[in-house]
Amino acid sequence: MDFGSIISRAIKITWNYKVLWILGFLTALGAGGGSGGGANFPSGQSLGNGSSRGGSGVPTWMQNIMRNPEPLLVGAAALICILFIIALVFAIIGIIARGGLIAGVQQIEMEGTTSLGGAWKAGARRFWPMLGLHLLLGIPVVILIVVIVVVFAATFGGTIVAAISAGGGDFSNSDRSALMGMLAGGFSVICCMMCVALVYGLVTSAVTTLGERAIILENAGVFASVGRAWRLLRANLGNMIVLALLMGAIAFVFGIVSSTIGIALILPTMLPMVFSFSNGTVPAIGVIVLSVGAIFVAIIVGAIVNAVFITFNSTAWTLAYRQFSGIVPAIVATTPSTPSLPVA
Repeated sequence: MDFGSIISRAIKITWNYKVLWILGFLTALGAGGGSGGGANFPSGQSLGNGSSRGGSGVPTWMQNIMRNPEPLLVGAAALICILFIIALVFAIIGIIARGGLIAGVQQIEMEGTTSLGGAWKAGARRFWPMLGLHLLLGIPVVILIVVIVVVFAATFGGTIVAAISAGGGDFSNSDRSALMGMLAGGFSVICCMMCVALVYGLVTSAVTTLGERAIILENAGVFASVGRAWRLLRANLGNMIVLALLMGAIAFVFGIVSSTIGIALILPTMLPMVFSFSNGTVPAIGVIVLSVGAIFVAIIVGAIVNAVFITFNSTAWTLAYRQFSGIVPAIVATTPSTPSLPVA
């Protein structure tokens, strides 16, 4: 396989069809999860007056919460529900955007162009199979996590119970040997489970990458996409490893570029603040505003760079899938032949 042609074609598509960057950003939004939030309690009378009538040092607002915790519990439950709904919406958007990126590249290769609406609709039409694929491959991960937690709890729980029953650590040699054996066995099982999880994660990543494209490009169902992905993985394992290494190297370069840009934007505005604090003075309002603005700009630039790489990465794997699956003939890299000398 000619990896150079795949990467160069992916670069060309990514640059010429910047509308796909929006789908790349939405994909990152869905994969990156939600942001946390915190509640600030009003501190007008609470922290100043401080103590209760009985003379304890508990602030008044904390006493009120202790006497009537229901509003706080209701507010916390509402906040958790809101964050869960936001995370769910982001996840749905991310899955559709992933499908839209794949469909957009297919439209470019088949029809010569694409649009945000057309790619999004194509991804939305295959949302349920895409969701089913992720759920199907995620079930074993949940099982592995549960097994690891149970083994961890059983191992250390048993050790604690044994220590308590032995009178606070007054163990005989046989007791110590039994406890060490229990700990060694538990750690061995946990290490084995973590190795299994690592291998499964690598295989699942490859199957997910190919399975998503089977769903979008070949209208495969959930189980059919897994079977199709597994067959293609086995038949093209070497090519996939090489392409994954190449994409990893490119991701490293993108990370360096993004970090460099962020540092270049933030550092000049942060230095005056650092100097002010080191001299024991408060920075000017303009310096603070400028620093906050620079951080905001750096976050936006980082998000754009991340969206560009996600678009490029998805495009490259879609082009590779088209060759793996025979949608287009595979391009094999060949060395140019030397023309034969004319015969006298």
